[in-house]
Amino acid sequence: MKKHRRSLPPLDYLLFFEAVARQGNFTRAAEELNVSQATVSKRVKVLEGLLGFSLVHRQGRHINFAPEWLKIANKTSEALDHLEKCLIQLQAVAHIGLKLASNVAVSQFWLTPRINEYLLRSNPAPITSTASDKDSDLINHENDAVIYYGEDIPKGWEGNLLFKEVWLPLAAPDLLTLKSELSSNILLDFEKMTPKWVNWSDLADRSGISELSKAQRINLGSYANTVYAAIKGKGLALGCPDVLKNEIESERLVPLYDFQIKTERSYFVIWRNGTMTQQRQSLLNDIGILSQ
Repeated sequence: MKKHRRSLPPLDYLLFFEAVARQGNFTRAAEELNVSQATVSKRVKVLEGLLGFSLVHRQGRHINFAPEWLKIANKTSEALDHLEKCLIQLQAVAHIGLKLASNVAVSQFWLTPRINEYLLRSNPAPITSTASDKDSDLINHENDAVIYYGEDIPKGWEGNLLFKEVWLPLAAPDLLTLKSELSSNILLDFEKMTPKWVNWSDLADRSGISELSKAQRINLGSYANTVYAAIKGKGLALGCPDVLKNEIESERLVPLYDFQIKTERSYFVIWRNGTMTQQRQSLLNDIGILSQ
């Protein structure tokens, strides 16, 4: 039987070479691939032997790239990108469900209620949801779509804007009847897991509201704890009204729009370039994440 593409080296050698070419450094490539630097260097040397010419000129710890390096590197990246997209598309066809991800707050107060409402329908497709406050956990190949919180859609992804971020105080209706001024209420605070989050100190600095400095603050640890405590009338919580839409529409919380601040961040639904299928789009529509 005729052998095809006998001039091609093994795929793993090209993967190692592409990582070095993209990173421009053996150490960073090794960190990306989760292997030792010696392993990366050895694979590139073997690849050079298979090709019959040098790609890297080594002088102690310093390296210089040969002229052939850039041409082969670009072609290798293009080929691997195309192969990856093809495999992702095949995987999308193979399963009928949807894997979603978001940060913990969005999952609890915005995404999960939508998923539950969808699952109450007849014959729903299986939906799984991952919640993490680390972007690195959300931006991975296992998730079909991510509710992303940031200034813009990250490189290599595409998607739609859901809503722009606004932060403001929220309180139970009965609490506002008893204590109408901010300074007379307890401010329910939380630990910032990422600099992107907004707490009471940020609101005070950005809004310039002097009475915030007079109010008592209690740190409840997590953002979710502050929201649940506010619903019980224990104090004022901070939040984005679009994320807490269910709590506001059910009148468990009342937003104080006179004290709102706008950030430069937004919430997006995103997916990797070229991976959105008609099936996934229909599911996102049915869950209420994408509009028709």
